Amino acid sequence: MNSRGDDNLEAFAEFLDVPYEFRRQPTLVPAALLPSRRIPLILLIVARSRGSRASWKVLQVLNWAVRDPVSAELLVGLLHEARDAPHLPVVRIEPAFDRALDLAVGLGLLTQPKPRIFQLTAPGRSVVTLIEASSAFSREKAILEQLDKGITQKQINMALEWRST
Repeated sequence: MNSRGDDNLEAFAEFLDVPYEFRRQPTLVPAALLPSRRIPLILLIVARSRGSRASWKVLQVLNWAVRDPVSAELLVGLLHEARDAPHLPVVRIEPAFDRALDLAVGLGLLTQPKPRIFQLTAPGRSVVTLIEASSAFSREKAILEQLDKGITQKQINMALEWRST
């Protein structure tokens, strides 16, 4: 390497040789998407599912529905009124939701008796009891109440496929 290349490396090393400090930055993630909010919501959804257990697909669909009243209305129309809406993007699968599911399992609030099936544990039930007794998640509870009319796996699959079967 020539001396000019060595000079460049030295200049670059000097450029990097500065003190640094890590500072907390503002959170850019919307509050509704933070794990501290999503885990209780997951627990509510699982608690309102048959046998306090739900499949990954059910959780994704209901998570999508409770985030926005328009989505909830669309899902109600699709599931209970057999309204097909192929022109609308129906359910959006959210990869970040899986991270919250993993955290809930890791915290011992949910178990996975089978792959892609999630079930409440005793500590999870205790958290749900506290949430149900509070005014927290009142909008989401109302939406889940509206949707809680015996949703079947077939209906969930239909919502995910964007067409009636």
